[in-house]
Amino acid sequence: MSSFVTPGDYRESLVVDGRTRTYLLHVPSGYTGTVPLPLILAFHGYGGNGERMADVTQLSPFADTEHFIVVYPDGFEKSWNHGDGNRPAVAANIADAKFVRTLIGELEKKLAIDKEKIFAAGFSNGALMTQRLGCELADVLAGIAPVSGSLPQTLASSCKPAKPISFHLIYGIVDPLSPYNGGALKSDGGSVLSAKDTLAFWAGVNGCSAPKDEILPLAVNDGTAVIQTTYQCEKADTVLYAIEGGGHAWPPHEGAFSRIAGKSSKNIDATKVIWEFFKAHPRK
Repeated sequence: MSSFVTPGDYRESLVVDGRTRTYLLHVPSGYTGTVPLPLILAFHGYGGNGERMADVTQLSPFADTEHFIVVYPDGFEKSWNHGDGNRPAVAANIADAKFVRTLIGELEKKLAIDKEKIFAAGFSNGALMTQRLGCELADVLAGIAPVSGSLPQTLASSCKPAKPISFHLIYGIVDPLSPYNGGALKSDGGSVLSAKDTLAFWAGVNGCSAPKDEILPLAVNDGTAVIQTTYQCEKADTVLYAIEGGGHAWPPHEGAFSRIAGKSSKNIDATKVIWEFFKAHPRK
């Protein structure tokens, strides 16, 4: 692994359990190595890769403005081992959580990273992976933000985070690929809890009281609306943005398969929402 001393994009690799794992790293403009910066790990959906996730989220230009480091890991055969189903990483029992822990450790050796501000966000299969990381890497991560992906049912009984972890879920209510109300995923992805049950699970982890719902103001009239559910928590905040009329998307990005995946709301910018949430929730 090279030494990263200047801003830019880097294609890198490391070896975990004898297997070469790859990732795309973005070091933001203005980085000098003298001031520790937050780190966001961004996990692509099934069939994607780091470059695809960078394109969908536009986290890299956002990182240049907001001054954080972002890394886009690549899944095994374009998939993540979230612990359920029969996609390649699950079938091969790939140690993805170990890969991520190792990756964070390697980046900390080379870059000035604020250890209280390490976060994970993910889309679809990557959203499921972020929740597995919430279960297994809560000692490292300050918060997670899955988009279009609930808690895998297999994790619901086994997930025992080492400590509370801030949680922000964004979900389209009419998602045709990852059902908002829970159940089986498409393409051998296993089964998930509903978005509401997922939120309640993490609220339990975080010691939260009763939730409060609020409809957010409309930015545009595109047939979607955002309902914010927030739990009052002693240890780590727990939030859901449920998008009425929203499909399987990282809003406002319109995917290449929107005819299948459904509508992407223009009433929310997931990247901005997630960064503002992370920025407000360093490790306690």
